[in-house]
Amino acid sequence: MRVAVAALLAAAAACGGDSTGTGPQAASVTGIAGDSQTAPTGSVLTFPLSFVALGSNGQPAQGVHVTWSATPSGGASFTPATETTDVNGAASTTATLGSVLGNITIHAAVSGVSDVVYHATALDPCAYLAPYALGDTVIGALKTTDCNFGHSGWYYDFYALDLPVGQQSIRLAMNSATFDTWVDFWSVDGPLFGFDDDVALGTVQNSQLDIILPGGSYVIGANSFNPGTTGPYSVSATTRPAGMNGCRQVWVARGVTINDSLTASDCADSSATPRYYDVARIQLVLGSVLTISAHSTAINPSLALYQIMDLVTYPRSLVAQNDDSSAGNPTAFIKFTVAASGPYDILISSSAPGETGAYTFDVSSSTASPRPVVPISRGREVWNGSVLGLPRRAKH
Repeated sequence: MRVAVAALLAAAAACGGDSTGTGPQAASVTGIAGDSQTAPTGSVLTFPLSFVALGSNGQPAQGVHVTWSATPSGGASFTPATETTDVNGAASTTATLGSVLGNITIHAAVSGVSDVVYHATALDPCAYLAPYALGDTVIGALKTTDCNFGHSGWYYDFYALDLPVGQQSIRLAMNSATFDTWVDFWSVDGPLFGFDDDVALGTVQNSQLDIILPGGSYVIGANSFNPGTTGPYSVSATTRPAGMNGCRQVWVARGVTINDSLTASDCADSSATPRYYDVARIQLVLGSVLTISAHSTAINPSLALYQIMDLVTYPRSLVAQNDDSSAGNPTAFIKFTVAASGPYDILISSSAPGETGAYTFDVSSSTASPRPVVPISRGREVWNGSVLGLPRRAKH
């Protein structure tokens, strides 16, 4: 798991150094980098811990013996754990945090002077958000020391993504050459906004989540389709076009307005003269009310709302549909009280076969979802089927 960038400071403190050892002795030390870092347990600190030793003549002291240790015991391990200063009087080590939560004190015992002391803070990996900026690509790895989210067996790395004010359209991508990826996406306040398993279901086992949503603070959860999976991966989030995506679903959030067009390159039914449609996917919570509409001067729009019944083959069950909101009013309108939490697909189409043309699709923000059923620390919601009643199943 990645760690946050922290202050590049080191400090020397009075605490029993080895002044009686044989070999070269230091007369003074100057901390260079590595103090006051914060990271989740089991992770490598971003910056090596380093210092420079000087001899009594004020010149770099080469060959001074150094031993690294942590308090409490097991708080960190070091590579190397022992070393000697180089020709420039410098010594450094890479620290990996152990399983101990809280404040960790790290000592470099240096021949001739008091210990050099560094400080680190080890966090629960389930309560740690690594910083992330839109447009970056992060190289990471799922490990057994990562967050075992809800003790479900899935290992997670979490990233904080802040989007500017106003409606946004982004693409989250997670790729791995060694395992079947899965990416979840939450509001930092709790509700799950979307997820993705495969770019092409069952064939391209990397994840791609396209979503249109308001600006704000969000959480990316990088994990895997199957529990107990570890291995390297990459995660990126980029800006995408503001509209729909041909015949692949685009996730939407409450409060968005989408201007798009039905075209012959969209999804099509099996009729001799097909009806074309776009697919908007939305995560809904039991008891919330969804209000959606579609209007157009080019086509007679139609809306159909389907519940997704499982997360293996994604079968749909129709729960609501509408062509004209009232006699003589061609605007399609659905107001639906959610009877079961989970993902739903909204099919935006035309009432007449073969029609193409521009439309506007709205998702009302006036009936926001209630709080998630299973909140955890820092507002995230347990999702792996436990809230939805749709447990993940391994692929065959």
